[in-house]
Order: sequence, then structure tokens, then C-alpha cells
Amino acid sequence: MRFAVNVPTSGGTSEYSTLPFCSGIDWPTQRAYGLAAESLGFDGLGVPDHLMTGDGATTECLATVTALAAETDEVTLFPKTVNDVLRHGPLLAKQAATIDGISDGRLKLGVGAGWKADEAVAFGYDWPDAPDRLRAMEETIELTRRLWTGEAVDYDGDYYTLDGAVCRPRPVQEQGPPIMIGGGGEEFTLRIAAKHADEWNYWGPTSVMERKLDVLASHCETYGTSFEEIDVSWFARCLVRESDAEVEALLDDAPRFRDPPDDDPMSDYHNLIGTPAQIAADIERFAAIGVDEVDLEFVDFPDTRGMELFADEVLPALG
Repeated sequence: MRFAVNVPTSGGTSEYSTLPFCSGIDWPTQRAYGLAAESLGFDGLGVPDHLMTGDGATTECLATVTALAAETDEVTLFPKTVNDVLRHGPLLAKQAATIDGISDGRLKLGVGAGWKADEAVAFGYDWPDAPDRLRAMEETIELTRRLWTGEAVDYDGDYYTLDGAVCRPRPVQEQGPPIMIGGGGEEFTLRIAAKHADEWNYWGPTSVMERKLDVLASHCETYGTSFEEIDVSWFARCLVRESDAEVEALLDDAPRFRDPPDDDPMSDYHNLIGTPAQIAADIERFAAIGVDEVDLEFVDFPDTRGMELFADEVLPALG
């Protein structure tokens, strides 16, 4: 099982705030945190894609990924996930190929159809309904794979039309960066994942993940693609301390994670909360249903104590 660490792009207060100890964000903090994660032996760094969240600064995702690529040596780097609405698909393919070169082949391209309409509208984007956003995302993936060959591409879709577009230099990775599709919509997103994804990313308890995996497998059967060849990654927020008493003290400072009400989006997530032994046992249940990678957001960011404790005690317990 692989483990990646979320490098936040925003802090401050909002209805989406999940980082109670982070009042703001800046590149030196992100850089130090990413380097710490790599030094602790984590496999990857994920970077959220938003334009504005909370009342503080929000750094742009792909610029942040590129900067981390220049500073790190071994970790996989990935946007988690690029909001397709905010990117011109063919240009995203070009940007990804360039970042793959800068990172010497360490990019994974996470893509999704987005969910936060207010920031898109604030920046002057139209916000289509979900089916339109997902169909456009599928075209982005199709033309991206073709552009990564380095050959001239003609493409006539409903959302994009290309006339002899060439993407050179090609990505360093021979087949291009793996494409990770995020989201759990069973009619559209999982169908697209079955058809196109190297990896699928979602969140929630094992019961939700098992249901989604069954649907994904069914779509794979329809398309004649290999369910077994799609990596499964799972996103979770993590609050870890050495003792039960320390965990309770941390929850006192982050009460949203204790018992979120049903109308709080947090209630749909399965957060990793507890001592190292408790968290290792929890993760083993996800490994048992086929999760290949856990993408972690440590709630005590920018403090590195949680990340260090996870690396020192949880990772060895999981073998």
C-alpha cells in the first residue's frame, strides 16, 4: 500500500475549513511541509485545486505542483484533483507533459469535474450542470492521451476541436503520466473511470467504497476493460496522537471532527482518528477491500507532529 500526503493550498475560515490550526498559506510553508513528507518516506504529495477557499490566500494548484517538483527528488506528485472546468483541456495536456519533464517522470494527473461552483463563477467561468462537466472531462482525457504521443492531433468533439495540435516535448513517462479520476458518481464518473482511468480516487467508509468498487467493476465489464488494472486510492483526513488522552485534546481543538451533524459534509467522510495502533487497524480494513493508496490530509497542518508519528509508528505497523 502507498501513502501520499496532502499539501494544502489554502487556510483560514470557511464552511469547508478542515485545517483548524492553519490561519493562512504560503509557499515557504508548503515547501517545508512537502520536503518533510518526502524525508519521512511518504510515497506522494497531493495538491488540491481551488481558486479561492476560506478567507485567506489560495495558491494555484499546478504552479504549486511544479514548484514541489523542482524541490523534491522521489515522491510522486499529483493534483487532487484538477477541476476540469477551470482548465482548457488541451492546454492541461501540455502543462502536464511539461511538469512530467520537470519532475523527471513523477507526475500523476488527477482530474475531476469539480464541485465548488462559487469560486468558478467568481472567476468568470460558466458552471454547467454535472453531466455536461463530466462529458467535457471525458473529452479532456481522450485528447490528452492522444496529445501525449507527440503526433499531430485532429479532434472533433462536443467541447473541443483540435486541428493539427502537437504536444512536444512528450511526457517523460513512456505512456504519459497515470490518469487518476476522482469522484463517486455511479452513472457518469465511474463509467468514465472504467473506460479511461489508471487510478480511481474517492473517500468514505468501507461500505461506501465497496459499493462504488462494485459499480466500477460492472462498468469495466461493460467496456471490456480490466478492473484489476485500475489502482484504487482513498482520501482521508487524519488526527493521530500517541495516547487516547492526546487524541481527545486534539479533538477539543478540532471539534468538527468529533461528531459532525448529518448536514455537515464531513459526516460523509471516514476520518482516521486515534492512536497509531488504532489507525493502522482502521487502514487494514481498507487494504482488505482493495485500496492501493491512502491519500492523507493531516489536520494538524502545518505542524508536522501527526505526519511524523504516522511515519514512525503507523507505516511500520502496516508493513
